[in-house]
Amino acid sequence: MSDDVLRTDRLALHPVSMSDHRALLAHWTGPRVRRHLFDDKTLSALEVTEIIAVSQRDFATEGYGLWTLRAADRGDAVGAVGAAPPPGSLVGVAGLRGHDADVEIVYSLEPAHWGLGLAAEASRAVLDYAFEVLHLRRVTAEIDEANPASAELAERLGMRRRPGGDPGHYLAERPGWHGSRHMIDATQLIQ
Repeated sequence: MSDDVLRTDRLALHPVSMSDHRALLAHWTGPRVRRHLFDDKTLSALEVTEIIAVSQRDFATEGYGLWTLRAADRGDAVGAVGAAPPPGSLVGVAGLRGHDADVEIVYSLEPAHWGLGLAAEASRAVLDYAFEVLHLRRVTAEIDEANPASAELAERLGMRRRPGGDPGHYLAERPGWHGSRHMIDATQLIQ
């Protein structure tokens, strides 16, 4: 497992571990979260264990996986769109999955944190990591068409619809990401 922690103005992103199992099971089985992430399928505890294990393996072999999103412990820090959630609380999950040319960005947030810009903040950190640290050539996103907020987020991040593909498939490429640096919040990698 990687010890890499990504930080943004309001979030600390830590690689998922088995100590996160209970929080992840509660998060991913919440009806509003699973509707867009798991096609309304309720995950079992064993499936959450498997997701964590795959992420840990991917961090060891690929350099990426899933991070928990927790509120950064920065006092009363105020981000661009509002105050940070309570320090240490689980806000959601973001990360990269897949291999080679099919690396996909994924994220989920607790519904209480929707609409605060936290998904964009976490996604920018993950994409910066993908392109600046890992030097990936491209990252894809598969957006649930019933979730227009995620499609809007992908477009705000500078992702574009994949040519000739399903309308819910988006793509960001490293050269385009570098060309859109004005859109990206600075993040720092702590090792």
